[in-house]
Amino acid sequence: MAQISPKLARTFFADISAGSPVPLDPDDLLHMVHVRRHGHVVFGDIAVRCFKHRSKWTYDEREIRRAAQTFADFRLDVDDVVEMPLPTFFDADDGDDQGLGYRGPASWRSRIASWLFWEARRKDQEGRPYEEWNDNWKRLGANGLPGTLTWDEFVAARSGIRLRENIANTRPLDLMTCSGGSLFLPRAYSELLDRWEQVDEDLVGRARTCSRCSEQGPRWGGWRTQTPLGYVTLCPPCSGATFQRYTGHLRGVMYDSRRMRSIRADDYLCRLCAERRAAAWDHCHDHGYLRGPLCGSCNTFEGKSDPRHFLEEKEGAALHLLECQGCLEGRILPGRYHVGLVQKHLEATERHRHRSRPCRRQPWARHVELAHGAHYFELECWQHSTTWTKDVTVPDTLAFVRDFVDQALAARPATVTVPAQAALGTQTRA
Repeated sequence: MAQISPKLARTFFADISAGSPVPLDPDDLLHMVHVRRHGHVVFGDIAVRCFKHRSKWTYDEREIRRAAQTFADFRLDVDDVVEMPLPTFFDADDGDDQGLGYRGPASWRSRIASWLFWEARRKDQEGRPYEEWNDNWKRLGANGLPGTLTWDEFVAARSGIRLRENIANTRPLDLMTCSGGSLFLPRAYSELLDRWEQVDEDLVGRARTCSRCSEQGPRWGGWRTQTPLGYVTLCPPCSGATFQRYTGHLRGVMYDSRRMRSIRADDYLCRLCAERRAAAWDHCHDHGYLRGPLCGSCNTFEGKSDPRHFLEEKEGAALHLLECQGCLEGRILPGRYHVGLVQKHLEATERHRHRSRPCRRQPWARHVELAHGAHYFELECWQHSTTWTKDVTVPDTLAFVRDFVDQALAARPATVTVPAQAALGTQTRA
């Protein structure tokens, strides 16, 4: 089996399938958007498996060539079309997320419908104050499209952005037509997308099954654990039985110490989610102390997400940050979290006055700059189109952070044990 790189796989696929009547998007061979969900890149009804060798993703060259040739030989009669009835509007909270298959089975019809309703809402609400918004965009207009949206407006808005016009790594808008208030697609292409739904369902069904106990996990890949050979599926009990739980025994150790070079993070369970195998040692970039082992998802969430989202959405996030000996002793959090905590405080306490009364709506706070020893914030009430400013000094910011830390420590389930060596202020560099 000849293994080739994603870049070479994309080149082979694009060259061989160049004459295909189906508009394809081979770039997913590079991005591998759904590799965590099911470990494959899917073109229409053909699933190409992703392999991991020496921590690098590869493809089987034969699979790439076979899939590309299938589309090069695909027969498509653009005159043999079928109508695509547009379903009525549904809230994403009541069903799947835009037909992507994360909460329920993938549906290409629902995804196209979600595109149409999204653009209809954007057109209806753009440039209008909040008080004038309504639900007219949820109803089909005389031309068969939602609200006042026209077909030309829809195509112009969705074109040119890869993920906004992609289904099964094909581009349906290139083949779709609108006539007499109805949408049409070539029959062969419609049947291809129907088969894609079944292929995706089969892949997700296998990928969400625990490899140890065969329990079914969430559709979005929550039990998928990254390893040097790719992703495996382990439920939380099986993960807990397979990997060690981190007990904080390395608290006070510097991340760059020689001692850490011989200790593998992937021997442990993720300290935050406690569901997946850890992939890396997380550490405080302000002080250099180790915090604990994290899986790839939690490590990315901590390092690249909005600090407020990490603290609010990840259970135990604050206590994890306080695993850093420097943060714990100083009753502080890393600097990038300071502004987010002040924003949260301002949104909870600041209100403008509307008709001589405090507005009941929570404003949105945006950090503008740090100047002259103070953080400058701009607050906005979307309902009343009102903006105002607020200055918070650096000492006040630190006070907000310390209050947050004190509350987190007071609510911890057990006392954090401070190693004697760290308590003396020494740095372990064994």
